[in-house]
Amino acid sequence: MPPTLITKLKNLILNKNLVNLFYVIFLFGLIFICSAIYFQPLVGDDYHYRDAVISSLNFSDYFNYQYFNWAGRFSKILLSYWVFSNSLNLVLYKLFIIPLILVTFYFFLKKIINIKIEFFSIEFVILFICLWFIFPAIDETIFWITGSFIYLIPLLFSIFYLGLFNETDDKEKRNIFTNIFYLISSFLAGSSQLQAFVGCFVVSSYFIFLYYKKNTYRFKRLLPFYIVFLVGGAVFIFAPGNYERLENPNFESSIISTIYKSVLFIATSIFYLGDVQSSLIYFLLIFLLFVLFSKKTPIKILSNKSNYIWILAFLFSLVSMIPAINAITTRVIFFPIFFLTIFFLKVIFFKYDSNKQLKIKNISFYILVMLFILESFLGSLTNYVYKKEHDIRMNTIKDAKINNQDYAVISHYTIIPSRLTHMLNPIHDQNYMNGISKKNQIKIKYNDNLPRSKNI
Repeated sequence: MPPTLITKLKNLILNKNLVNLFYVIFLFGLIFICSAIYFQPLVGDDYHYRDAVISSLNFSDYFNYQYFNWAGRFSKILLSYWVFSNSLNLVLYKLFIIPLILVTFYFFLKKIINIKIEFFSIEFVILFICLWFIFPAIDETIFWITGSFIYLIPLLFSIFYLGLFNETDDKEKRNIFTNIFYLISSFLAGSSQLQAFVGCFVVSSYFIFLYYKKNTYRFKRLLPFYIVFLVGGAVFIFAPGNYERLENPNFESSIISTIYKSVLFIATSIFYLGDVQSSLIYFLLIFLLFVLFSKKTPIKILSNKSNYIWILAFLFSLVSMIPAINAITTRVIFFPIFFLTIFFLKVIFFKYDSNKQLKIKNISFYILVMLFILESFLGSLTNYVYKKEHDIRMNTIKDAKINNQDYAVISHYTIIPSRLTHMLNPIHDQNYMNGISKKNQIKIKYNDNLPRSKNI
């Protein structure tokens, strides 16, 4: 290949106009993601919590029922009441999810990974897209409204809480509003999700003990947040609603079976519980980040105890799910994968050079952005069609009830769900329709003459 052609290719790769064009494409990808979240219809438990909010006299009545009879997850209780109080709140919540993720991700890079990266720089976009593809079951943990209350929001508060313990600047000043925000984040990080609490407890306890021994000033500065976090954890763990549900288990299992399932669960968690495709994507993206950002990994970083605490957080967040081993799904590795990824990022960015591999970074940036917008566009389109089919279903049931018909005939969903689409499988969909049938006092039948997707 002639040198002039090689030079032209290099110049094209580093061309600022081309980079700016892909920034615009990435922005459109984010817009498509927002629209996919907006179009995702209410599913399953969304209706349960919406009906509970509507039937409650006030927030106190709703809180008491949820906390004492269902579960002690504070973020879910607070947000479900606000979101389902009126349709405008639901729309606002959906539209703010992606901006919240972006802002928190920037905080995550600065405070937990401890790297200086400009917001919306090429490095920022590469890391964001890689982690976007890495996170498991995002249809249930981000796009499903109730799932986001239980997984996404506790993750965001956990990041703010853990960022306190990973600070490198003891002289950073915080005003009263910042301290109040961190106190609230600390409480909600402890009181919103069991795996989040366990992982954060392992990490923050290690650092609080380390600072007690070596940095008294930082220890005293962080102790109030740690205490508030523990209070939040206690309020969550001892919620009567948790034990109300445990008294009525859906499965019966022997000790040997539980041990076998637990070992299998922990051993396969890094492989996304047997999802070979997702686990392969995970390791390929981690390898890509090593190539793009890491210098030769020294022995020193592998012997750094502060990094291995994230491995312990990964393991203990898995162990905490053993009591519910018979109800395990892919979404329960959402937090473990997060903690494991922090360990890898800590190793990768031990010695970070922002000027390293500029051409390869740009090529990776272009490829990842194209993959991102392809997924976001298809996901948005799929969810749009999904919402239309869902609305037709619900309107059919509503019209049948108004017209005093004996039964309503609804269609199966015909779409094939994307990674951004949370759809109940046929069995759960049937159970959900049975619940709708009892609530509306009308029989519901499927139109089996119409095609339906079998890939759900």
